[in-house]
Amino acid sequence: MSDIKYILYEDEGIDEKMFDYIANLLHRYLHDFISEEALRQDLEYCIKKGRTLTAFYEEELIGAVTGVYTPFFDKFHIAHLAVEEKFQGRGIGRELVERVIPDDISPSVHLNTENPGIEEFYKKLGFQATHLRYKRIRSGEQKPSD
Repeated sequence: MSDIKYILYEDEGIDEKMFDYIANLLHRYLHDFISEEALRQDLEYCIKKGRTLTAFYEEELIGAVTGVYTPFFDKFHIAHLAVEEKFQGRGIGRELVERVIPDDISPSVHLNTENPGIEEFYKKLGFQATHLRYKRIRSGEQKPSD
């Protein structure tokens, strides 16, 4: 969609209102996979140390993606992605992912197996499965991704 405005936040702060706006959008779509507290911590880290990209239609925030460079893996790791349901299937998620990835580094993403359709989405973007990740959920953990 050509009437979508994308804004990249990199190495700079976002005011509290915009932070809450982005966090609320991400959490609405990712609440089954990550607690609000953990998501907000991730978002704050990605804003300070990585990149956050938003998509607006008119004045409405309709999508966001966050990511950060991970030296351990030497990759740009996509942390969180969400697009408002009424705008899904229009290439906005693809555009967010493509625009947030720096030109000089390969991307990676961890996918939650309980998130339907996400694996196919990333495969269409050229991502390939390279690792099998296991996690033992400790007593008291709130969400599988926390």
